[in-house]
Amino acid sequence: MKLSRVATASALVLASAGSFAAALGSIDLSSGSGFFGNTPIAGAFVDTITFTVTTASTFNGSITSVVNGTQDVDFMSIIVTPGALSFASVLGDPVEVWATPAAGFGLTPGVYTLTLTGTNSASVGSYAGNLAVTPGLPSTSVPEPESVAMLFAGLGIVGLLARRRRG
Repeated sequence: MKLSRVATASALVLASAGSFAAALGSIDLSSGSGFFGNTPIAGAFVDTITFTVTTASTFNGSITSVVNGTQDVDFMSIIVTPGALSFASVLGDPVEVWATPAAGFGLTPGVYTLTLTGTNSASVGSYAGNLAVTPGLPSTSVPEPESVAMLFAGLGIVGLLARRRRG
């Protein structure tokens, strides 16, 4: 009787072995940055962390997997929502590094969720990261007036040459 209960419980655990979701809580970015880390379960995982942005800000972050021996954390995606802003893989196995673009993401005031999706080896590795906000949105490149004038002058010359060839 006891053996059948153990077998039934084991079957239920194995049947539910899809991915494990863990809400890691919130990270305080009021000082400008915050550190976090986790050792997810072996197998597939989806970890979430929330953070609040109080003023329009530039957001930057990086996450690094920590490996030792046969430990291996493999990320499939790291996304900030709302907005579906994706971190990019900067360095692959054995030590993975994921980061925002150098210019960062522009975030308006609100509550955001960082979602880390991946798999962890049976010997269970860890990851750690840092998130930072800087007041003000990322700057966008605006060409200098001289550059715009040269562009139009070049287009004008191309137009004149094309007209002379037709004539």
